[in-house]
Amino acid sequence: MASVEDLLKAANSRLKYANTGIILFKRGNKLSLRGMLPAKPGSGKSGSIQQTISLGLYANAAGAKVAESEALKLSGLIALKQFDWGDYVKTASVTIGSAGYWIDKFEEDYFNKRDRNPKTETTWKDYCKVFNKFNQDERLDGTSLLRVVLSTKPDSRSRKRACTYTKKLALFASIDFDPSEYKGSYSADSVDIRNIPSDADIQQWRDKMPPSNGLKYAFGLMAAYGLRNYELFHIDLESIKKPPGHLRIFESKRNKKTERLIWCLYPEWYEAWSLGNIDQPFPNYTGKTNSDLGNRIGDAFRSHGFYKAYNLRHAWAIRSISFMPIELAASMMDHDISVHKKTYHRFLKAQDYERFYQLMMSQPNRPKPPNE
Repeated sequence: MASVEDLLKAANSRLKYANTGIILFKRGNKLSLRGMLPAKPGSGKSGSIQQTISLGLYANAAGAKVAESEALKLSGLIALKQFDWGDYVKTASVTIGSAGYWIDKFEEDYFNKRDRNPKTETTWKDYCKVFNKFNQDERLDGTSLLRVVLSTKPDSRSRKRACTYTKKLALFASIDFDPSEYKGSYSADSVDIRNIPSDADIQQWRDKMPPSNGLKYAFGLMAAYGLRNYELFHIDLESIKKPPGHLRIFESKRNKKTERLIWCLYPEWYEAWSLGNIDQPFPNYTGKTNSDLGNRIGDAFRSHGFYKAYNLRHAWAIRSISFMPIELAASMMDHDISVHKKTYHRFLKAQDYERFYQLMMSQPNRPKPPNE
């Protein structure tokens, strides 16, 4: 028998094919709809914005079938301009004070404070990895919050995430809850060098990727510029047409367009892999969120045996130690300097310190003592 996740995936594919603009998703043990809906009366907003409707249906095969029908009905009402929030507010089974109630309110507040774009959608998706562990109709209190925290593996990234997001939800709902004692010892510096491919391995893996669907070019770009998986789809390819191939990347941050520059490491890869030839095949993937885009390219590499696309980024960070000060590398990687140091500073070797010292001392414009 197909799992609920598989049933929802199939239903969402049909809804996408029908151009409904509505998706189904599971929150705890209940199902919800999400789409561009007219602003709620009294919200102070106008036009259509991305919103969620809790259906009160259990996340099982029967619920998934009914939910798909509700999604089609909702799409029709929107198309005919007959949608009325009153019909849904009355039938929604989210109880005031329940986890589902507070999560809905939290989501509304979250997107009231920031623009809905692929980056914020990806962050919200990360929140949902925790919030989906609640039973939607259970009361939100210290007991239910702690249960969600303890459902994750100790000393893991998921435990750290659960502690962070449940505390934010508790603060929003004015609940006294502090999960810090359960946070554990996970930290960003848990990057395991044994899992990161050597540069020689990276060259061999790139050669194995098929060129026809753009994977070879994508692999080369991600390896040479240390891109996050989804960043591949936010780059300005025109910027690398000519040597030395400094890459520009664009994103939205806090409702502002940002731009940063990244160097190709190694410079020889720029020539050897023809990275400046932007007319070669490039992956034609789409996704609603950055997470969707990142998963698509990661899955594509995985289908050819390379199981951790993000390790190309770790490899660039370690490689950069031999080329530039760690502060500059952090800027190119869009990292907070303290996080970057904590993660990668331990890979500095004695010869790196000596090389940087000799380089700085050889600069004719370096600081000199008085009277010289």
